[in-house]
Amino acid sequence: MLKRFSLIKQLLIVFGILAILDVALLMPLVDYNMNAIIDKQMYNKLEEVQNSYAYFHSAPPGRMVAHSFSFIYNATTGAYDFDNNDNNSNLPDNIRMMLSALSSGALQSIINDPHHRVIKDKRTYGQQTYYYRVSKNKNMNTYIVSLLSSDYSDDLVTSMQARIIYLQYGFLALSALVLILWVLSLINPLRKIKAYVDNIKNHTESTLNVKRKDEIGIVADAIVDMKEDIERQEKAKEEMIHNISHDLKTPIALIKTYSESVKDDIYPYGTKEASMDIILENADRLEHKVKTLLYLNRLDYIGSEEKSLVPFDMKELIEHIVTQMNAMNDLQIETVLDHVSFLGNSDHWRIAIENIIENAFRYAKSVIKITLHKDYLEIYNDGDPIEEDRLEDLFSPYVKGVKGQFGLGLSIVSKTAEMYGYKVTAVNREVGVSFIFTKLDH
Repeated sequence: MLKRFSLIKQLLIVFGILAILDVALLMPLVDYNMNAIIDKQMYNKLEEVQNSYAYFHSAPPGRMVAHSFSFIYNATTGAYDFDNNDNNSNLPDNIRMMLSALSSGALQSIINDPHHRVIKDKRTYGQQTYYYRVSKNKNMNTYIVSLLSSDYSDDLVTSMQARIIYLQYGFLALSALVLILWVLSLINPLRKIKAYVDNIKNHTESTLNVKRKDEIGIVADAIVDMKEDIERQEKAKEEMIHNISHDLKTPIALIKTYSESVKDDIYPYGTKEASMDIILENADRLEHKVKTLLYLNRLDYIGSEEKSLVPFDMKELIEHIVTQMNAMNDLQIETVLDHVSFLGNSDHWRIAIENIIENAFRYAKSVIKITLHKDYLEIYNDGDPIEEDRLEDLFSPYVKGVKGQFGLGLSIVSKTAEMYGYKVTAVNREVGVSFIFTKLDH
């Protein structure tokens, strides 16, 4: 549901929900814990009052000191000691009721307790709550009864609640400010990215400068790289169309010219049969180029589908290819082959390896050598080295190669290797060139 709103609105909604939950859930919990803390403080204050030597020896019994009332209960007489022979007539009604209740309750419990344990609790009379503490006076048969009105605790609670509320509101306001600034720091680069993508769509030149190392920065860098890749591909496709058009134009022109000549009973190569052979030769040449392009496109389709990576015996496949190649060429291929399995379709690999070997026959002077080890295949020829600036684009399907070749065969090799989790690279040796297949780490 929130996805329909902007990030700022999403933030405000989420923050509002959290604020409501804070008030509904956190505040009662704070109040509960605060009341427990206040109770503990009240009992501690009563203990301090009772432990004050100066208080018990200088203040008259029944007088209020530090918001509290303290009385001496004489266990021998069973009555409270009051000053001025006024009994307890000057005390508030709630205090008299508390003293009466304690004399028949808590005081009797502590008197009858051989350990004379301290008793502390609180009671409510009417709308007034009193905290009390009863303890035995040292070396005397008397007991100290101290009372503390909840007015004192109410003041503490009110003061603490006000502070907590102010702190909470301040924290919420500061958190909201920080979150808004943080969201704005996300929105600004996202807007830049959107504008950059729109410019790409509209074929408008622009730059994207997002100096971040987080996921947004990674996405921005990926989009910039994507744009550069698109531009390279567009440029390569334009070059491909130009080069393929030029390459196909020659056999098409020859077929058309010679066909018209034969139709007019003019034989460019002396006889009808010889002229038709040239026409068929160029037709075969044209067919081969078209089939190569179609196969390259088919590999793109296969690469996008889920593939079954079945292992096969690469040594057996290479031996079969070498036997056929040696029978058709004067130059013999040397091999150093281990029993190794590669992953993928053996027919696809056969076409890729044949393309490399055919390329080697085209440029080799005297040596072609195939070396096969685990996850490693090298096809070497002692031909001329490849220019360093052409090594990077050697396997591109759209770049014109050495001696006017379009490199479609090498493109097929590269796509086949990548499709099955391998990588092919061309490496210049001191003498000659090696094409090396290695398995990628996944």
